[in-house]
Amino acid sequence: MRQHIVWLAEMLEKQRKANQDKVVFLKRLLDPEDLGHATSTEVRQLAYQIIINEHYLERDSWQQSN
Repeated sequence: MRQHIVWLAEMLEKQRKANQDKVVFLKRLLDPEDLGHATSTEVRQLAYQIIINEHYLERDSWQQSN
């Protein structure tokens, strides 16, 4: 049982790190001083929507679990 809990914690940490990396990349796409100068308006709008939607999903999941 302990090994399964440790494995689940490791998988959760990997997923959290992947999500953080994705958000960092999307924020770089939005920043005109970074990658934003080379992306179209449509791409920046999509990146913004992904960030906002994930924020709402995370908030909803916390509200449902509490």
